[in-house]
Amino acid sequence: MLGHEFVGVVVEADSEEELVGRRVCGELNISCHHCGICKRGGSIARNHCSKRTVLGIIGHDGTYAEYLTLPIVNLHRVPDGISTEAATFVEPLAAACRIVEQGLVKTEDRVCVLGDGKLGLLIAEVLGRQGLARKPMLLGRHAARAALLGDLVESRQLSRTETDLPADLKEVFDVVVDVTGTDMGLDLATQLVMPMGTVVLKTTCAEPCKMNTSMYVVKEINIVGSRCGPFPDAIRLLESCNLDISKYVTAVFPLAEASKALDMVKDKTKGCLKVQLAVASSEMDAVGVRS
Repeated sequence: MLGHEFVGVVVEADSEEELVGRRVCGELNISCHHCGICKRGGSIARNHCSKRTVLGIIGHDGTYAEYLTLPIVNLHRVPDGISTEAATFVEPLAAACRIVEQGLVKTEDRVCVLGDGKLGLLIAEVLGRQGLARKPMLLGRHAARAALLGDLVESRQLSRTETDLPADLKEVFDVVVDVTGTDMGLDLATQLVMPMGTVVLKTTCAEPCKMNTSMYVVKEINIVGSRCGPFPDAIRLLESCNLDISKYVTAVFPLAEASKALDMVKDKTKGCLKVQLAVASSEMDAVGVRS
C-alpha cells in the first residue's frame, strides 16, 4: 500500500492511552532499535537503521487506507493550531529542515535551490526563513510557482532543454540544492556551484543516471546526500510561522477515488504540486488526510 505523508486520529495505543483520539502525523522510517546503527542514536538511528522498514515504501503498508499502524515512537502530536491540511506537510517540511539540521548552509552563503516542485518550494521556503545574508535563488521552469514564495526568494526560470547556464549564474553559489531528480539537474549543479562549494542531493533519480564526475574532482565539489528530517522542527515552523501551506494543495479527493488522484498526479499537463486523499472521521472537525 502506497503513501507516507499523513495525518490521522489514533484509535488504539497499547502503551500511551492518552494518544487515543488525538491527531498525529508520523515518521516513515521504522527502526529495529537493536542494530549497530540504532545503538549510535541521533538522526543516524532515526533514519538509517540497517533493518528498517519504511511506511508505504519498504515492507510496511502505507497510508492509502482507512487504518494504518506505526510504532508509538514514530508518532508526533499535531497541535490544535495547525490544520489537518497543513499538518500533512510535516514530513516533506521536515525533509527541507534536514538541510538546516545537517549544518550545510552558513549565514553568509549564497544558496541556490534547483527545481521548483513541491519539495523544492518547501526547501526554498525553509532556507528563506534562516536569516541568510542574501535571499536564496530558486531556479525552475515555472514563474507562477516561484511567485508562491513572494519576496522570500530571488527567482529565475530555465527552459526544459537548457543545458548551458547564463554566465552570471555560473560558479556563484556556495551551496546548490538539487531537487530536480534528473541527470540534467546534476550537470546544472556543477555549473552553478563555486569551486570547493557544496551540492546537496535532495531527490533520487527515477532512472539510473550517468554522472560525469570529472568536474566534481576538478572543482573539488562536496557532494552531500540529504533525506528525512526532524518532525519537531517542522511542526514548530507550522505552528509559529506565517507559512501558507494551502497554496501547495492542487486538489483533494476522497479515499475511494484514489485512482483518480493518482491519474491527476501522473498527468504532467496538470502542473500538480500536492494532491491529497481525505477520509471522513467523526473524531475530527476536519478529515484524515493522506498524500
